[in-house]
Amino acid sequence: MKAVGIIVEYNPFHNGHLYHIEQARVKSNADIVIAIMSGQFLQRGEPAIVDKFTRAKMAIAHGADLVVELPTIYAIQHSDIFAYAAVYLLNCLQVDFIIFGSEAGLIEPFYKIAEIECEKKPTYQALVKASLKQGLSYPHANQLALATLIGKTELDLKLPNNILGLSYLKAQQQINRTIKLETIKRKQASYHEASLSQPIASATAIRNYLFSDNPMLDVKDLSMPNESIALLNNYREYAGLFHTWDDYFPLLKYRLLTDTLEQLSMINGMTEGLEYRLKKQINQSKNFNDFLSNVLTKRYTKARLQRLFLHVLLNLTTETVHFHVNNLYTGELNDIRLLAMTKAGQLYLNFLKPRSEVTFIGQLKKNSSATMAIDANASAIYYLPITEPSQTKLRHKDFSPPHRQ
Repeated sequence: MKAVGIIVEYNPFHNGHLYHIEQARVKSNADIVIAIMSGQFLQRGEPAIVDKFTRAKMAIAHGADLVVELPTIYAIQHSDIFAYAAVYLLNCLQVDFIIFGSEAGLIEPFYKIAEIECEKKPTYQALVKASLKQGLSYPHANQLALATLIGKTELDLKLPNNILGLSYLKAQQQINRTIKLETIKRKQASYHEASLSQPIASATAIRNYLFSDNPMLDVKDLSMPNESIALLNNYREYAGLFHTWDDYFPLLKYRLLTDTLEQLSMINGMTEGLEYRLKKQINQSKNFNDFLSNVLTKRYTKARLQRLFLHVLLNLTTETVHFHVNNLYTGELNDIRLLAMTKAGQLYLNFLKPRSEVTFIGQLKKNSSATMAIDANASAIYYLPITEPSQTKLRHKDFSPPHRQ
C-alpha cells in the first residue's frame, strides 16, 4: 500500500485544505493519505479555534484516511523542530511521499537553498547571528543571510508556508532521503488574506468571520465544505465558544503575576530578560491583543511571542523542552497518537503494525508517556474556558478511542 503524508493544522478546514488533500493523492498516486495534525495549540502560538477531535473529523470527512496528533511539545516550537517532528512521524508511518502547500509552488528552489545552507553553514549561521544582534526578527535575518550568499532567490522566506516547506525539506534530508518531497502552489488567497470573496479563502479570513456576531454559519458565506461548517456549528453549540487567546488571557495573566522572575526565566524561550518586560506590561494591558501589542518589537515576531506565552501557560521549561527535543532527535519518540481513521486507514495500520517498531496509541491512559502527559495537560487547559458539564465531557475525549468513519 502506497501512502502520502501531509502536515496540517486545519484551523479550520476549508476549501484550500480540500484541494491540498485531493492534489496530494493525485500527485503521489497513493492509496492512503496520512495527516499529521497539531493538537489543541498551534505552531503560531495560538489555541485552535475548535478542538483536535473536531478538526480530525473534518479531515476524515474530506479525504484523509488517518489523522495522527503532532505532540504539543513539538507543535508549538519554531519551524525546524515542528517540521522535524512531523517528518519523523511520517517516516515512522512509512509514507512514500510528503506533499506540502507553499507560496512558491515549485520544489527546486527549496532544494537549492537547503543545499547552500548546508554547504555554507558556518557563514550562513554567522550572517543570521549578526542580523539578530542588530534586532531583526529571525525570518528577516534568514532572508538577508540567504540574499548575501546567493543573491536574489525565487523563494520568499518571509512567507510562512515557504519557511515551513524549507524546514520539511531539511528534516527529510536528515531523516530519510528516500521519501519523495513535492509541493503544490497555494491557490488564490495568501495565508493572511482577510477577504472572504474568493472560492478559496484564507484561514485568517474565515476565523475573522467566525469571531464576528453571526449566530449560525452558512456555506454561502464561507469558503468551506458543508461538513466542516456543520462540525463548527456543532462544536460552538456544545462548547459555547470558538477558542481565542482572549479566553486564556486571565490564565496567562495569573501565571505572569504570581510566578517569580526566577520561575519565569526557566520557561522555554524566555531569553534576553523578556520576563521583566512581560511582568511590566501585564499590569498595563486590558486584554490579550493589548498585551501582545505592548510587548511586540521588531526583534520578536507575533508568532514567536505567542509561542512563548503558550510555554508560560503550559509551564513548559527549557529543561523539559530540551529533554523532549533530544528524545526526538535521537529517535526515542516511539508513541504515535491516533485521532481518527477511515476503514482504509485501519487497514493500513493493520498492514503497518508487524513492520513497525512504534506503538500506536488510540486513547490516553494514566500511565501514558511523558510526551502524551503534556498533551493531556494541554487538553485540560484548552477546555478550561468551557462551562460544565461540557468541559468535563470534552476532556474525556482524550481517554476515548479514536474517531472511525
